[in-house]
Amino acid sequence: MARGKRYWLIGMFSFALFVSGCSQSSGGSNGGGETAEIPTSAPQMRTVKDAAGEVSIPVNPTRIADISGSTEELLALGIEPVLSGNTQYESPGELTPILQKELGSKVSVAGWFQTEVSIEAVAAANPDVILAGPTQEKIYEQLSKIAPTVRVPYGFNAFRDRFVFIADTFDKKAEMDAWLKTYDATAKDWHDQIVANTGEATFAVIEAAAKEIRIYAKTGVADMIYSDIKLPKAAGIPEPDPWGGKVTSLEALASLNPDHVILLADSDQNVLEQSQIWNHIKAKQDGKVYRITTKQSYNEAFFALGKKAMLDQIASEIVKKNQK
Repeated sequence: MARGKRYWLIGMFSFALFVSGCSQSSGGSNGGGETAEIPTSAPQMRTVKDAAGEVSIPVNPTRIADISGSTEELLALGIEPVLSGNTQYESPGELTPILQKELGSKVSVAGWFQTEVSIEAVAAANPDVILAGPTQEKIYEQLSKIAPTVRVPYGFNAFRDRFVFIADTFDKKAEMDAWLKTYDATAKDWHDQIVANTGEATFAVIEAAAKEIRIYAKTGVADMIYSDIKLPKAAGIPEPDPWGGKVTSLEALASLNPDHVILLADSDQNVLEQSQIWNHIKAKQDGKVYRITTKQSYNEAFFALGKKAMLDQIASEIVKKNQK
């Protein structure tokens, strides 16, 4: 009887040890008595080139913060960012009208990408990739502590170069080629419709402000007129500064005397339209002036979706005013 009791006690003791061991194994206990976390797999990364060298980004990023001015190009490629710097240049807390229509309140903003942006807003968006443009060079180190930061080498006035860079960064060349093919075909169609009515008549793109006028040779609206639709440029248009235009005197405009003028002005209270010289310009006399606001130009003319909308707007007005 004593021997049976001893065997029973030994069996119970062994069972207790077994249960204790199973409990520790299933709980994943560490030496401090805390439950160890199950490790999660790190995202797969790829190396891309940027303005300063190379940077590793997730293969499939899902939370892109764009403060490089490339939000419309991302959308054209089928990518929706979580934060944008494509805000209105006069209202940096609001998306441009086109992006308000496309994105509504689905993205946060960090201010206008051409000026100082909010680092706090970028961090709050919890991005897995940040796109930063040339104007964010001073805050690159702070941005790179939030998430991998790609330095986009092209500013707002280099649309096609910037579009190619963004497409290469996210392996979306086929999508970019398809978008540009459609855009260029539309521009070619507008060219054919316009020159059928205007022939070899010349065009000028002029921005009129309160105290000066600027004649554009490239970038923005000028790119659409001369490079995309391929309309004849008025002889004597001055060589541009880095912004694509040149501040010019009213007297110089008189000698230019284009047949058609695309006029960028927020109101008629500007130095050009308040001058007598303007009334003697051929385009003004013939009613061949096509107006858009300077605000719309800055908000739309340098970006994919805006360019497409403005191309149709300006070209359709030229066709309408010149139908024979």
